[in-house]
Amino acid sequence: MPAAVLTLLGALTAIGPFALDLYLAAFPQIAQELGTTPTEVQLTLTACMIGLAVGQLVTGIASDAIGRKRPLVVGMALFLAFSVLCMLAPGIWWLILGRFLQGVGGGAGIVVARAVIRDRTSGEAMIRALTTVMVLLGLAPILAPMLGGVLMRLTDWRGVFASLAVIALLLLLGSLTLPESLPLERRHPPRLKKVRADFAAVLTDRAWQYGAGSVSLTSAAVFVYIGSSSFVFQEVYGLSPLQFSVLFGINAANFMIFSQSNRLLSRWFTPQQRLGMATLGLSIAGVVLLTAASLDRAPIWLAIVGFALLPASHGVGSPNGIAIALENHGDRAGSASALHGVLQYVVAAVTIPLVGEKIQGIAVGVCSMAAALVLLRLAVKRAREPREAAVRTATAEPSTVD
Repeated sequence: MPAAVLTLLGALTAIGPFALDLYLAAFPQIAQELGTTPTEVQLTLTACMIGLAVGQLVTGIASDAIGRKRPLVVGMALFLAFSVLCMLAPGIWWLILGRFLQGVGGGAGIVVARAVIRDRTSGEAMIRALTTVMVLLGLAPILAPMLGGVLMRLTDWRGVFASLAVIALLLLLGSLTLPESLPLERRHPPRLKKVRADFAAVLTDRAWQYGAGSVSLTSAAVFVYIGSSSFVFQEVYGLSPLQFSVLFGINAANFMIFSQSNRLLSRWFTPQQRLGMATLGLSIAGVVLLTAASLDRAPIWLAIVGFALLPASHGVGSPNGIAIALENHGDRAGSASALHGVLQYVVAAVTIPLVGEKIQGIAVGVCSMAAALVLLRLAVKRAREPREAAVRTATAEPSTVD
């Protein structure tokens, strides 16, 4: 796949994290200026996640029916328009609405980027392409909060959304140049019966359940960190917006570093084993954060280590989980990718307000997600064993008697 196409796909995949992370340092200022609470400011993050889920679902169905390019262009145009609305929002509920609709547009970039990769690759080649795309996906949470911290020294939170509008315009222009990857013969009209059949095939696939479920849980842990870290580090540990942004960027570098480690790990470990490494990392993160939460005056390095393990675990697991989830669905890659995105962002959107902005809640939330990840892995393994035994029995050569 050409480097220019992979770069654009990486940028489109990263639009969600970038939109979520760029304004994190502005949370306290938004709460003060709009006269609202930290919980309501967090709802702007939740609204964007729900919008990303809805946008992926709609775009996934549309892209399987009419091709990848047109839904992508429409999505990027919506993202641009509602970035401007967020910039002009007169109150918190206007901002929440704008963030939801902004997410709907941004969801198109995520689902189309994954579907294009599945259209053109499969197997380890797909994992390599996804790993390459993860470079930009990993840079987004590094650069976005750092850029947001710098912007907060030059302008206010409205200027941050103006910057998002500029980024949206550039992605819209890039989307117009993306070659169509879904040939006419593989498209099908979005009839309700066909959509239901595609969704049923995806949702009942054990590989999709394991891959999409694993990525959703590790991703939710990262989003919990994204939604709460600004309050933890600025209000509890007293960091400035710029200091928080730099620390957040350094922490987020773990995602890119560990996602690229798949190139090396693939020599010795299967995608399923690499997902097991992500489960182990998330479990250790939960223990570290629970330790920090149990101390009266936990040192800042303990919180940093616990939070750093979250993007690291997601980085190792994400390319493998996505590839496992999409591998069996070449003819419905848009639907499979969309359902994956819906699950990922809905789990995160529900988790963030439940966990809150305190480190105690974060620790309990991460431990709960680690436990769910272990149970998912065991459940899929247990369901797979009888089928594998049946296949071995059916394909075994008959014994002979002399």
